[in-house]
Amino acid sequence: MTAAPDDALLEPSSGQERRILSEAGIALFAGRLILDAQPPIDDATLAAVAERCAGPLPDSLVALWRTAFGGRLDYDLCADLDGQDVPVSFTELFYPDSGDYHDLWGWIEHERKLAEEHQPDWSGRLVHLPIGGFEYLDRVYVHTAIGPDHGAVVCWRQGLPPGWELHAGDRAGRLADDLRALFGRLVLEHDPWEAEDDTGAEMRDAIDDLADSGDPHARAAAAKLRQLVQATVLDWRRALDQGTLVTQRRLRRLALDQAAADDDVALLARLVALGCDPAEQIRSGLTAIDVALLHRASAVVRWLLERRVPVENSLQVGAHAVDLDLARDLLDRGARINACAVSRALDNEDVEVVQLLSRAVQPDDALARLGPRLRMMAAQATLASRRATAQSDETAAQREQRRSGVLAELADRFDPDRRP
Repeated sequence: MTAAPDDALLEPSSGQERRILSEAGIALFAGRLILDAQPPIDDATLAAVAERCAGPLPDSLVALWRTAFGGRLDYDLCADLDGQDVPVSFTELFYPDSGDYHDLWGWIEHERKLAEEHQPDWSGRLVHLPIGGFEYLDRVYVHTAIGPDHGAVVCWRQGLPPGWELHAGDRAGRLADDLRALFGRLVLEHDPWEAEDDTGAEMRDAIDDLADSGDPHARAAAAKLRQLVQATVLDWRRALDQGTLVTQRRLRRLALDQAAADDDVALLARLVALGCDPAEQIRSGLTAIDVALLHRASAVVRWLLERRVPVENSLQVGAHAVDLDLARDLLDRGARINACAVSRALDNEDVEVVQLLSRAVQPDDALARLGPRLRMMAAQATLASRRATAQSDETAAQREQRRSGVLAELADRFDPDRRP
């Protein structure tokens, strides 16, 4: 996906359309929309930021801030981290007094404190300047030191609990050579005028508001904005029809993801027949069978198992969605069992699945941390059993009593130090 020139949208009546976009809080940079766009940076603030950096501010960053010194983005962005396509939340462009988790100055101070703590010989100036991200979870930085990486854009993702997306540690990686190239990578995986609640919905609503205006210039601007936004949609269906899908990694993985999530065996079979690997990691380390389990896509799960795809991570992702027979099958095929898989299984309606998976692991610290949750759920099941008895529903009462007993037993096994 390449960036469209900013001016392409605004011809022929650029002055009027620029005014309309400004009043709507919309700015354009490298062919992408910025919502809630803030006024351009002034020279004094630009100099104050530059004083805190290891080298001159990159030209592309200055150009962005001269366009809009902060705002919101509503696109999909993926980073290649350790060979995986990992989504990066790049929804905020930091600016002073933003009212978010930190404003720009707050993030700069955050980075300065970290550098002082971990780099005894730190120069006092930031090599990586934080310019956007999402709260405290994801951040995007621009490289400011003079050298071959000057202007390069990198990302950082906070480590999440064990089992989440199969990674627990912090992760970082390069996104683009400069900010214009990064904006060119901002895309949409789905057309927001076709997908009700997905990335791009805020842009869609802002554009539709302009389209409903009585001002013909606003309606003309809306039509051009819509065209600009829809040009960023990743159209894997067209690539499939044209026979080019297999060679385009991002589109290929989107198609596999869609087939698995939608329980579309016909599409998945077509993709595999064309050369797609059904065992390929398609999203944050997940394969098609993992995605299918997440979405309870049982037909796709069966189809993939018939083709003997690897199932190592399947129960860590989908233990909540399997029945007892499928759980046994996945175990026999080598699915990994750990605290994450047991935790997922606690959301399974069949307590026999919980018991089966729990028998396949030895107690450890991670499982011990499930003790309080297990005891709480056991107590809830006991109350549910009593309510069912009061309502003369003996089947439900026995089921909930069985669930309570299994969960209480597991709590004592995994967390014996807190046994009542």
